[in-house]
Amino acid sequence: MRIVNLPFGRQEFEVEALGAFRVADKLAREGIEVCSFRMPAKNRAVFSVNGKDVKKVFAILRGSCYNIKKVRSRGFSAFAKKLFRSLGLVAGILFFLVGVLFSEGRVMKIEVVGSGAYYKDEVMRILGEFGIGGFSSFPEDCASVTARIIALPRVSFCTVGKNGGIVTVTVEVTDDDATLESEPLLSPCGGTVEELVVVRGTALVQAGDQVQAGGVIVSNETFAGEEARKVIVIARVAVSFPFAKVYGGGEENARLSAELEFGKIKEIHITDTGEGWLAEGIAIAESSLNLG
Repeated sequence: MRIVNLPFGRQEFEVEALGAFRVADKLAREGIEVCSFRMPAKNRAVFSVNGKDVKKVFAILRGSCYNIKKVRSRGFSAFAKKLFRSLGLVAGILFFLVGVLFSEGRVMKIEVVGSGAYYKDEVMRILGEFGIGGFSSFPEDCASVTARIIALPRVSFCTVGKNGGIVTVTVEVTDDDATLESEPLLSPCGGTVEELVVVRGTALVQAGDQVQAGGVIVSNETFAGEEARKVIVIARVAVSFPFAKVYGGGEENARLSAELEFGKIKEIHITDTGEGWLAEGIAIAESSLNLG
């Protein structure tokens, strides 16, 4: 019989032999403390010893006429053995509970549903701006997120909810695409594409590409195999272009005049030419269709 011995607690033995009643004396002569002893039958003895003496008991009894029937742990030794045998199960349960608690407070999946589900890319971008994404925490107040989504064209209703680790964004629109005109998104000027957001339509360029004024940025056609289908483009583009112009009235006036004339400015340098103030730099022109 294979025994897992612990150096603490007690081990209970059950032996059978004609002289089973002599077991206690035999062990005592060998210097082994018998903690308890009883005779449930004439030829059967049940006794317990300290865990440190278990090997000695086996050596003594196996070398004699005693037949060891059972060995059981008692007291703290029994509890410890059960605990050790259950460590894998306990660890698995703890891991599961920690995983549940972690997933309850974290975003595991995002779903965009409703008649405005085609805004998914834009919705995901907005959520990302507010730090909502895979394994992120969920904000207590989603009013700002909802307000940004409702600001999208034709969106009349939006809710952002969380169930477990799943975030569901419901977006509803009020009107039909059929009432809108299908047309491509054109470049507002010649320059470099700085940013391009396409919710619907076919992008013909990407960030970093050079484009001409009036060139097609996003086509109003999509393709299913070789078949082309007209769609309502939902997209926005930002194109950067260089500018240079001389203004009078001082350096600050030149800066303000450039901002008024060219709009959004990415870079600007003002130089005194002696005949006026030269404002030069990079400006940004934007254009969009059905996307704020």
